[in-house]
Amino acid sequence: MTFLQIIFIVASLVFILFSIDLRKRKKISFLSFVIILLWAVFILVSSFNIQLLNSFSQKLGIARGAELIVYCTVIFLGLVYMNLMNNSQKDQWELSRLISQLAINEAFQQVKSQLETRKNTTEKDSFLVHMRVYNEAKTLEECIESVIKNGFKKLIFVNDGSRDMSLSILEQQQAKHPDCLFIICSHTINRGGGAANKTGFTFIQQHADKLNITHIITFDPDGQMDIRDTETFFNAMKAHPKADIFLGSRFVKGGKSENIPAMRKVILSISRRVTRLFYGVKISDPHNGYRMYTLETMKQIHLTSDGMHYANEINEYIKQLELQYVEVPVHIKYTDYSLWKGQKNSNSIKLWMEMIYKKFFFK
Repeated sequence: MTFLQIIFIVASLVFILFSIDLRKRKKISFLSFVIILLWAVFILVSSFNIQLLNSFSQKLGIARGAELIVYCTVIFLGLVYMNLMNNSQKDQWELSRLISQLAINEAFQQVKSQLETRKNTTEKDSFLVHMRVYNEAKTLEECIESVIKNGFKKLIFVNDGSRDMSLSILEQQQAKHPDCLFIICSHTINRGGGAANKTGFTFIQQHADKLNITHIITFDPDGQMDIRDTETFFNAMKAHPKADIFLGSRFVKGGKSENIPAMRKVILSISRRVTRLFYGVKISDPHNGYRMYTLETMKQIHLTSDGMHYANEINEYIKQLELQYVEVPVHIKYTDYSLWKGQKNSNSIKLWMEMIYKKFFFK
């Protein structure tokens, strides 16, 4: 018996034990288990008769049986990897769902009486400002003050496991502005930007009848966005009363992006083309988080991604639900802090890989 035969025998036994273990832990489907098991048995049997394996391989146009085993093994490992990735994603989704629901339940109990007695007194009381918060202590207070100064009195915050003073600042601002509705959902651990949006969106969906709102504005508290741009959203809403979603854009007429790095421009340019190719929607600024949704639109959006892929999910919903969207010019100001705090350019590769995986392989 050759050394190569011994390697094949050991490899086949490993595959058999591996498949049995995965199936016991319900990490792979029964079909995947059968395929892996049969392939492992085939390798084991062929290891004792290399000539038989070579003859079979040559019928397939492959010179040697060893090459056939290598090719097929790579394919099967790829299938196993994708299966494990799917299960891992589902486990992550379930963990985020549990953390999210705990945060929602706790937040609702804190504001329940306020929701039952609160009445709308101004036009802007029909709008809820949504902010996801992760270690935003440096800019958070100033941001909240600017939002309230501009007449918004209903705010929902998702504190995504911040390790700085963000939660304390939220509680201080809540005490300082008793006339405002402060909904604070706190994740026990950090889950990502998509998970934070998912929590906020789910709170709105579950308690929409008590919020007495018509629209939701998503706004980042890192100092990049200008709350005064909401006036442009309102003008667009009046001009397009049937629109379902209003998308902030730096690149339509009237939009502006201050101090944007050159590489970020390149990445955003690529993202426009990728969004159109993958999701069939022509959006000039597909990853701009400054948006305004109607309540009915918000009820139809159910995010699954914990990370920044959530923006692609929203673009996909626009296509699937045939939502009427309007792009609205906004002003985004890049600072040293926001560049340090926000998405790194290198993360765009990871985001595109996740987009391909979720589009074609996730199930």
